[in-house]
Amino acid sequence: MEMLLWYNLIMNKPQLKKEDYILYILNHWEPEKSDFWCLNKIAFLVEFAYLHFKEKPLSNAEYAAIDHGPVIDEYRETFAVMEKSGMIKTDGYKIRLVETEPMKVSGELGEFMNPLIKKYAQMTHGELKALTHATDSYKITTHNEKIMGNIIDKNLASLETFFEEDSALNAAEQKQDEIDLPRLDVRKLKKYEL
Repeated sequence: MEMLLWYNLIMNKPQLKKEDYILYILNHWEPEKSDFWCLNKIAFLVEFAYLHFKEKPLSNAEYAAIDHGPVIDEYRETFAVMEKSGMIKTDGYKIRLVETEPMKVSGELGEFMNPLIKKYAQMTHGELKALTHATDSYKITTHNEKIMGNIIDKNLASLETFFEEDSALNAAEQKQDEIDLPRLDVRKLKKYEL
């Protein structure tokens, strides 16, 4: 029993502290687009994709389900501590990276996170909000948006089927050559009559 507990603790150890995770996202995001709300959504989506595919936590961040969608639990306090430490600068809802040394992660971890950060960072606040509000983990935690403030169980990431669909779609797009167009069988075409 003790060996199994030790194994689970080692295997499920988060890769990053939430502050480092936040810095990594900010390092890979255009500064003029970075704001509190989008940062929270991107962190949630990348983390839950990692949980979905790798079955272990990416960071030690917990996510609260609020009216605005999933957010890093106690994000305001976390940002205040990070700003006081000189890591970030906040201005209203904008959040900027102050650190000049880029946050580094292992190659495999970066290969996983970078395309997702880039993809989600291109979305508008409205698109990110709609996407995160549509996740099963958010819906389950909020009882279809009736109860707010609870922590989203990271085990619910396995329910997020859109990660699978998105992954399959991207793989199919990468494999298809631009000149490889679908072939039509003229015999199967039906004549359109007025």
